[in-house]
Amino acid sequence: MQKTALTKAVAIALATMGAGAAFAQSSVTLYGNLDVAIDSATKGSGKIAGTVWSLNPSAVSAVGAESHVVRVTPSVSSSSAFGVKGSEDIGGGYKTSFVLEGQMGIDSGAQNGQDSRMWGRQAFVGLTTPVGEIRLGRQYAPMFYTFAFSTVEALGGADLQGFGLVTNNLQIRQDNQMSYWVKTGGLTAALSYSPQAGVPDKISSMRAPASTSSTGQILGGATAGTEAADQGGRGQAIGLFANYAVNDALLVNASYHMNKFGNATAGSYNATSSTYTALFNLDKHVSYAIGAKYTVPGLGTQVSGIFHSGKYEMDDGSDIKTNTLGLGVKHPIGDFSVGAQYALTKFTNFSEGKDTALMLIGDYNFSKRTKVYVRFGFAKDDAGKEANTGNATLNTLGYGVNGGPLPALTGLGSQETPFFSGAGANIGNTTRMLAIGVRHQF
Repeated sequence: MQKTALTKAVAIALATMGAGAAFAQSSVTLYGNLDVAIDSATKGSGKIAGTVWSLNPSAVSAVGAESHVVRVTPSVSSSSAFGVKGSEDIGGGYKTSFVLEGQMGIDSGAQNGQDSRMWGRQAFVGLTTPVGEIRLGRQYAPMFYTFAFSTVEALGGADLQGFGLVTNNLQIRQDNQMSYWVKTGGLTAALSYSPQAGVPDKISSMRAPASTSSTGQILGGATAGTEAADQGGRGQAIGLFANYAVNDALLVNASYHMNKFGNATAGSYNATSSTYTALFNLDKHVSYAIGAKYTVPGLGTQVSGIFHSGKYEMDDGSDIKTNTLGLGVKHPIGDFSVGAQYALTKFTNFSEGKDTALMLIGDYNFSKRTKVYVRFGFAKDDAGKEANTGNATLNTLGYGVNGGPLPALTGLGSQETPFFSGAGANIGNTTRMLAIGVRHQF
């Protein structure tokens, strides 16, 4: 089988694990992944994500018009990235290492993602010992690896099996993380803790450089992980991950995530009136995920599934619950591969809104490093009912929010980038995307 971008990404993320060589040596490696496509995105009209919807049918609500755009879009099948990693064997079974990795937009050449931080994807140093590895710095959350190991794709903008992961940015990456990794036989496991993973005082959909203390910013934003005294536990995060390779064909894994909000607010910023409206007072987020992938011997067909369940707990004792199921299949045919993904993500309470999506996959591998691809799919949002917020004044006036997790949580700042590489969706309608692109690894 050809080495996929996902395999390479996981190999990079775990590259510093393992025993030291018999002779002291050091190395520095430059690596990258460039992914760009021409795509067409059509978005149906509906409520704009993040706006307050009226429970009173006679009131006026913010509605987004139907739109269609043809774009040159980066990171459709996988995230474009550039990095440098290195290691040094210091003897006695000990090794030091580092990873610095950033993300760029191939459409413009600008830094892209993670609020345009230079090394926003990963920036850590590690020490491997005879009993495991310790890493310090900005890292992937343990939850991320359940999705990275299990998806048949590479967690780009068109990867539907990542839907559960993006219901909370801190399930993907965290500032100030301390992690401990072990690998023995077919088992790979990790434990992490961060004193401030990236929770601001005010959470909104605003992004750097426009975000300020008045506007709020996305969860995990550029300055959200700033450590300060007397934060009341705000930003603390714990993660667990375990993956077991049963044999060469089957792997199974599970992960756990918890982060504290310390009474941070989540709300909506109105640029026209320069006002921030607090909608929820958050206590913590708790989630777990299980995944599995099976490669059919002799055929190379990959079949995988990921289930994710999460809960935002409020200071008033209420909560918002999400469940997400992602299924995928991919089959190689010579230098070609074809496949499909299906995903369903929903609020099991709150608005009871849901998002259903289907993606068709086609790749042609020119080599182990270069491929061209086609992605065609849709995501349909069912708005559900209008749900009360934690804002008593708005509830009294009869205003709430609705929609499925993808547009609703994007509008509230818990997701960094809307799905389909930023195409997103208006609440209560369908977004369709067709993309033809190329991906090159080095």
